[in-house]
Amino acid sequence: MLLYKESDADFLLIDDRKARKIAENFGINCIGTLGILSVARNKKLIPALKPLFEMLLANKRFYSNGLLNSLLEQHNEDMII
Repeated sequence: MLLYKESDADFLLIDDRKARKIAENFGINCIGTLGILSVARNKKLIPALKPLFEMLLANKRFYSNGLLNSLLEQHNEDMII
């Protein structure tokens, strides 16, 4: 959080929910891995989210299927079962 403030960054990359709440209470703009991937998809920097989500899950990153499917639906991609 100190580096965010010192560097006058636009966002703090943070996935931990508890830490994110603390950062937001200090007025810090936060974005997570999924948020960055969603923005990249919107800007056509990546062709699809689903393969990346599947890779994250295969590498023991935990995200709820509901959250992943919600993002996939927003981008008109097939859902994860």
